[in-house]
Amino acid sequence: MSEIVVKRPGVKRFIGIDWNFGALKTAGPRYWAFMAILGIFIGLAAISWTELLRHGGAVLAMRDSSPWGLWFVNYMYYVGLSAGGLVVYASVHLFGAEQYRPLARFAVLQAGVLVMLALLGLLSDMKLPWRAVWFMITPNFTAPFVFTGSAAAIYMIICFIDLWVMITRKGGEKLAHRMTLIALPFAIYLHTTTAFVLALNKSRELWHTAIMVPIFLTSATASGIALLLIFAYIVQHFAGYKFKPSMFRSLSTLLATVIIIDLFLLAVEMIVVFWGTSTSPYYSIRMAEFFTGAYAPIFLPVLALGLTSFVLLSRRSTRHLASVQITAAILYVVAIFFKRYSLLGMGFVYDTLGQFQGVYVPSLVEILLAVGVLAFGIALVTLAVKVLPMEEPESEHGHGHAHGHGDAHALYPAPGGTAPVVSAHMAGPVTERGVSGP
Repeated sequence: MSEIVVKRPGVKRFIGIDWNFGALKTAGPRYWAFMAILGIFIGLAAISWTELLRHGGAVLAMRDSSPWGLWFVNYMYYVGLSAGGLVVYASVHLFGAEQYRPLARFAVLQAGVLVMLALLGLLSDMKLPWRAVWFMITPNFTAPFVFTGSAAAIYMIICFIDLWVMITRKGGEKLAHRMTLIALPFAIYLHTTTAFVLALNKSRELWHTAIMVPIFLTSATASGIALLLIFAYIVQHFAGYKFKPSMFRSLSTLLATVIIIDLFLLAVEMIVVFWGTSTSPYYSIRMAEFFTGAYAPIFLPVLALGLTSFVLLSRRSTRHLASVQITAAILYVVAIFFKRYSLLGMGFVYDTLGQFQGVYVPSLVEILLAVGVLAFGIALVTLAVKVLPMEEPESEHGHGHAHGHGDAHALYPAPGGTAPVVSAHMAGPVTERGVSGP
């Protein structure tokens, strides 16, 4: 037997991965138009950040009454969304949920990029970002962000290392299993420390609750699974990947299960706080703002969208429909964003002296920074899906997916024989295996 290396145009091998940069040359005008739009938003964010560096906090809507703004909402949101990726690839490598294996690489990519966006949002809020290095050199261990920030950075690195292991298949399934065992406790540590940043603030009554941590975890898991389901449909429609309907049904069932748990915990929290402390003005007056007061237009949609998502997915007769799955997933992803925004308001709508502070509304600079960070993440994922080998080899799992990319992304017949040529987007070296000899 002999192995002949097949060099394909545009494919560059780096750190053990075949990067198909040639796919960018053949990308259509719609692809580049989309990337151009993302580039515009990134450029606007860069201009906004310049204004922040020039004028300081004067261009932000954050004040003493609301020291945390949209950046912290997005930090909680992105960290939470990353949980969906963990659930899927941990299910594959730890519990043998083979129906999710075709999504494993996408799940790890999603988790890593989302945590990166959370950290970028934190960095964009700094008026002197070059001093961020001092957080690492001289950390203040009495500050909660030291723990949640370090957890986010470590977890992001682990995610990208895990993605490299999965693509290159270095160490096989055994190493992937070990990497998941390392990632799992760091992910739990990240999500719990983020929730503890709020829960340990005893001067903020609506944050200071024991149920804050579990409800943060359920919201994170539900929204993360919902985003991953949307992500899977997007790459199937635009990138040509084909996933089995059974995988989407399984994800939808899992999503419905976590949604009802999340809604149950939220209901318990509302009943205990609003009803049980109705004689305490500090609790009841603050909670009333989210039902009939200034924050009601933001908080009530959390309940409406959440219940609608669960109802859509609870009907077995329609749960298998792609339109139902996508609609329910989008509704819950939006609901959790409103929930995170409301969560910020719960701490600052009244100050510690009981004075009403109004609704926090981000400034244009804050909005452009947030949109630019999101656009950067979308652009990064769009490029990664285009040039990285994101599909799982069919031979490695029993619940694989058919791929619609043709020669560039699938096994195809070798010239003059039946032995396959491993495509440039498959992990490992690009080779043609054939029988040599007289």
